[in-house]
Amino acid sequence: MRIEIVAFDGFDELDVFGPFEVLSLAGLEVALVAVERPGIVTGQGGARLQVSEVLGRADGVVVPGGGWLNRSAVGAWAEARRGVLPARLAELAPSTRWMASVCTGALLLAAAGLLTHRRATTNRGAFEELRAHDVTVLDQRVVDDGDRVTAGALSAGLDLGLRLTERELGAATAARVAAAIEYPVR
Repeated sequence: MRIEIVAFDGFDELDVFGPFEVLSLAGLEVALVAVERPGIVTGQGGARLQVSEVLGRADGVVVPGGGWLNRSAVGAWAEARRGVLPARLAELAPSTRWMASVCTGALLLAAAGLLTHRRATTNRGAFEELRAHDVTVLDQRVVDDGDRVTAGALSAGLDLGLRLTERELGAATAARVAAAIEYPVR
């Protein structure tokens, strides 16, 4: 199973590296991918990544947030306004097993029309914006709505990774990974 985690300028580093660490430790194939073309992307905290692949060959996709609440010129909010990533997510969704998000990455799934009439979560500071997309917003760390799985604020990316691991590889593997990272299963 191939999981692609989207990296774009202004992404929140913990939104990407939390799930990356968990899913990689579980033994899944995980790739950091760009939206349109390979190259260097810079996270909101300044981490620079050389991303050599492009979104498009995934069984599962994880979309991070970053830069939404402060309306940053780069980040999830800027990507939603630009429209390329939401369009690509909408195009890919039918061919993936699931699409997931961390924090305000849920707003990118919503902008793609992928959370309409669904249950989801995001950063508490963006609950009302997510509701405006006709989403039933739940104040939970992870909301699993079948082929859409969303996680709340930053640190919930670890919980997301563990939930996806459990779904794909079973509870024993998720427990093994949680123990390896010394993280309590919620």
